[in-house]
Amino acid sequence: MIKKVLCLVGFLMAGQAHAISYSYTGNFEGDDSRFYTTFGVTTASTVDLTSWGYAGGTNAAGDTIADGGFDTQLFVFDSSGSLVASNDDGSSVVSASSGLSWDALLSLSLGIDTYTVVLTQFNNDFISGDPVTGSWSGAGVSNFVDVSGSQRTSAYAFDISGDYITDVTGFQVDVPEPATLALMGLGLAGIGFARKKKQA
Repeated sequence: MIKKVLCLVGFLMAGQAHAISYSYTGNFEGDDSRFYTTFGVTTASTVDLTSWGYAGGTNAAGDTIADGGFDTQLFVFDSSGSLVASNDDGSSVVSASSGLSWDALLSLSLGIDTYTVVLTQFNNDFISGDPVTGSWSGAGVSNFVDVSGSQRTSAYAFDISGDYITDVTGFQVDVPEPATLALMGLGLAGIGFARKKKQA
């Protein structure tokens, strides 16, 4: 389940811009899942993107995010699908449980365009193609264990904020684990074999 909260984090005098923040929280079904946020920028400006999963903290909506989520990373694409920026460990928020700072943080100067941000687990890197249907490397871990060997949860939190952002929409893509894919493949093969046998 994805929870989205819109909050106004600042307001300037009439006629001036006001910073708007969107906060998302949720859980991934598998290590290679991805959370997408699309948004428009109406005037060239700075957009801040922050993940809160690994170390926890307080997001823009004022929710307290628990320490212990997976090691996050962020990728930003423009409307043509070109990679604009990515970040793995940009946050300075330290996890009390591990002593590490492995959340992602980006503060980008973006022009007028439509963008897609992807939040995923560390080492699930974008390779090529469309950001949604293209190739990703896979995290290479099971059950959200990080590279230090620490067990983490599937929980994430993500904030996007800026003065001139619009049409913000978030959605999650859950990618089945290899074992699940193998079982699905066997199941489909079994169905195909049964149909072939029935027709014979």
